[in-house]
Amino acid sequence: MSRVLITDDSLLQRRTLAAIVTDVGHEADTACNGQEALQKIKANPPDCLLLDMLMPVMDGVQVLEQLEAQDIKLPVIVLTADVQEWLKDRCLELGVKTFLNKPVKQDQLRQALEHIFSAAV
Repeated sequence: MSRVLITDDSLLQRRTLAAIVTDVGHEADTACNGQEALQKIKANPPDCLLLDMLMPVMDGVQVLEQLEAQDIKLPVIVLTADVQEWLKDRCLELGVKTFLNKPVKQDQLRQALEHIFSAAV
């Protein structure tokens, strides 16, 4: 079973995404901001990171920059309600392969996770 870290400042989003992640057979962990996510990643790296872009304390781009600076490699799925072109370009530069629009549909998330975990085999 793969472990997915869900990072979003919305409690409702974290709960909704965690339910989807567990429904498709993975273990879900959550973080309410980028700083908490980095602490969890350092303590126990997940197999995948679901990452919101707009959060207080530390936003999604800052998380991606910290991961790169610390040479931490893990698959990242960016979750956003509005991905602007400059933001998408920066995320791609930082290694993001998948973007999902909010609200995330169960089938889209399931397919994205299947793609990531089948590529890791």
